[in-house]
Amino acid sequence: MGGNDFISKIPNWAIGLIIAAVVVVILVILALLISLATHKKFLPTLGNVFWAVFIGWEAALIYLIEGVICCIVIIFIPIGLQFFKLARLAIWPFGYKPVFTSLNGFKLFLNIVWIIIGGWENAVVCFIAGGICCVTVVLIPCGLQLFKFGRLVLLPLGSSIERA
Repeated sequence: MGGNDFISKIPNWAIGLIIAAVVVVILVILALLISLATHKKFLPTLGNVFWAVFIGWEAALIYLIEGVICCIVIIFIPIGLQFFKLARLAIWPFGYKPVFTSLNGFKLFLNIVWIIIGGWENAVVCFIAGGICCVTVVLIPCGLQLFKFGRLVLLPLGSSIERA
């Protein structure tokens, strides 16, 4: 009876705070281990781990599903490949950047179709979310990643993802 009395007196907000602190410590240790194993810088790896756990997995899963659906329909394979590119950057954005090349012919046409069908909406969402993140000091790095991702979402064809 003595052990349960102590736990029942802890407020729910304190238990939530303790759980959040434990999750943060576990994620920091995970990022440290990944950066040591892959010989990459710690801070981009830490940003990627937090991004992947809290934001990136959902966006990457959506883009992967959209890419598979587009690739099932043979004529949409070029667009499906762009969804795979978006999924790659959505899961692990820190330390990578989209590189844009000149567009001509078929890629220019597909980018125009992409923008009309829904690319502009996704880009606007990324830019608004990035602006909201940049209002807070702590989430400025996430806001910058959303701006970078918004540019790629707007014009995915004719671009590639490279190390920053």
